[in-house]
Amino acid sequence: MTKASLISNNKNNIDLVLEPIKGGDTISALTIKELIDASEFKKLRLNNGNVKNAVAELNDVLKPLQDKKTGRTIRYQVLERVDAKINITIESDEMGAKAEITSAQGGKHLSAKAILTAAQEAGVKKGFSKEHLIQLAQLAAKEAPNNQVDMQIASGRVPVNGKDAIIKPLVESAQTRILKPKKREDGSVDMRDLGDIICVKVGDPLAKKVPLTQGIQGYTVTATPLSPEPGNDVELVAGEGTNISPKNNNILVSEKVGLPKLINNGMEVDEIYKIKNVNVATGNINFTGSVIIDGDVTEGMKVTASGDITVGGFVESATLDSGGDITISGGIIGRKHDIEKTHITDVTMSVNIHAKGSIYAKYAQYAQISCTQDVRIENQLLHSILDINGRLWIGTNDKANGKLIGGYTKAGSSVNAGMIGATAGSNTIVNFEHKILKFKDEIHQVEVLLKEESDKTNELKAAINKLKKLPKEKAKPELIAKIVPTYQYHANKMGEMLNEKSTLEDSLQAYMASVYIEATEKLYHGVELIVGDFNDRTRREYGPSKMIYRERKILIDPIVNT
Repeated sequence: MTKASLISNNKNNIDLVLEPIKGGDTISALTIKELIDASEFKKLRLNNGNVKNAVAELNDVLKPLQDKKTGRTIRYQVLERVDAKINITIESDEMGAKAEITSAQGGKHLSAKAILTAAQEAGVKKGFSKEHLIQLAQLAAKEAPNNQVDMQIASGRVPVNGKDAIIKPLVESAQTRILKPKKREDGSVDMRDLGDIICVKVGDPLAKKVPLTQGIQGYTVTATPLSPEPGNDVELVAGEGTNISPKNNNILVSEKVGLPKLINNGMEVDEIYKIKNVNVATGNINFTGSVIIDGDVTEGMKVTASGDITVGGFVESATLDSGGDITISGGIIGRKHDIEKTHITDVTMSVNIHAKGSIYAKYAQYAQISCTQDVRIENQLLHSILDINGRLWIGTNDKANGKLIGGYTKAGSSVNAGMIGATAGSNTIVNFEHKILKFKDEIHQVEVLLKEESDKTNELKAAINKLKKLPKEKAKPELIAKIVPTYQYHANKMGEMLNEKSTLEDSLQAYMASVYIEATEKLYHGVELIVGDFNDRTRREYGPSKMIYRERKILIDPIVNT
């Protein structure tokens, strides 16, 4: 019987050695496969062609032999040790590189260092993950022979854009301080104690510019640098009463004793007039600068200031007129007035608060309030008349949880409160007419100019047509040549105005769709929203809701808390 054995050759691969002996069981390719599977070499790569050649040659050698006679030895390499192979793929944007390993078949496995070297030779230069290189090498070594294992081994770094320069206040304005009153030892607060810390002295630092940053450079795995966008710069603005420090051009300092006030990208310092109370004994106040009143402004008194007005107590049936902000730590109290039964234009409240900036108060009732920016009333606003260009916010700084009951409000953007209206159904009217009237006025002005251009265009067109109809002997081509460019000019102007009118009309519609009333807790019956020519009022009680204008209708949408 022929003997078959597996023997290592000088290449460390495995040869099939056949010693032919005539007779006994025949040896086939299947017999050899069984021999290999039972050996320690079964994981090596099999050369089926050489197995077939060995069997064919064996048969040729055995054929002429007599029984039990031995023929020449047959030797073929049938098993090969195959080292692990690697393929490196770089992503199209070069922000990642992946290694795919075909596991070894009895040959050498790839070490983490070998994977790194192969990647470097493929063009990967940066962003390697040491952990992934080691992990991939370990996984491939454990994988069944001739299987694929892949893993991302390198990642690029996206550039980090720079931060914008910012202006950081180093002192608090009067309004900021009054919204954070001084605490007593028992934990309560003294709303009347403003203290001297509101005032700054000459040379005091007011604001600091934190310069922009350039950002952090990124890179691809092929080491191509990726440049970040630097932050935007801002200029430190020295307002009235301030200057840039001679020692540090990023610091703003005070040039006088006064009241610090935030402005865009800087601060200013107002001259201040400080008084305990404003009453009959002190007389009315009219001051160029800012006014600080530690206590109250009593009935019938008037305070006028070109800067801010800060009141530590209450304003009762008095008038405040400010060129800046008005901050009242107590309340605004007017005499009761039945605005339900009186036309709004005929109502004159006993307390009148007007500011060119914003207005803050703890609460207000029966008050006339107007300003060019925002109004925030912390607790409740009752039966008052407001005319403001910005937002009405009733509640704490971070949550609209106060009450708006009754009154008439003209606002610029939104009205936000916890409860709006009352169970008694008090009329609470909100009208967003300021910007709507402005848009309509601008549209009207464009229409007037458009008509003028249209009339001119029609006149010139008629003149051109008339000249064209003249007989040849009376034709005036030189006149037509002069009129046509003029006609084209006015026709182009008319086109521009039509586009301008369309843009204004689109902006008007977008604005109307952006305004709203929002009640975060209750929206009672009797709340009316007016948006241009459209208005409607609530006829029942709602939970958290938003009144809006959409598609020529006033709608009430529930607020869903997620």
